[in-house]
Amino acid sequence: MNVAEINPGSLETLAHYVEATISFTVFTAYIVITLQTQSSFHSPDSPLRVRAAWPGIFLWRMIHEKMNPRPKEKMADEKV
Repeated sequence: MNVAEINPGSLETLAHYVEATISFTVFTAYIVITLQTQSSFHSPDSPLRVRAAWPGIFLWRMIHEKMNPRPKEKMADEKV
């Protein structure tokens, strides 16, 4: 951490450090999830192009499920 708040002779700030850290963390998570063949974000054995689009597909599914909730299943002990 070569930031001005810790090392007075440095030219970088803590904000730049946090910015870079968050960016690299998000990018790494994206790459790891994309390269996994099985994940909760995409269906098993999806092609690479579908796995690469997982953030958009995941958001679309979340919004779609929120707008169109599935009917709740009846409990087994309830009489119909």
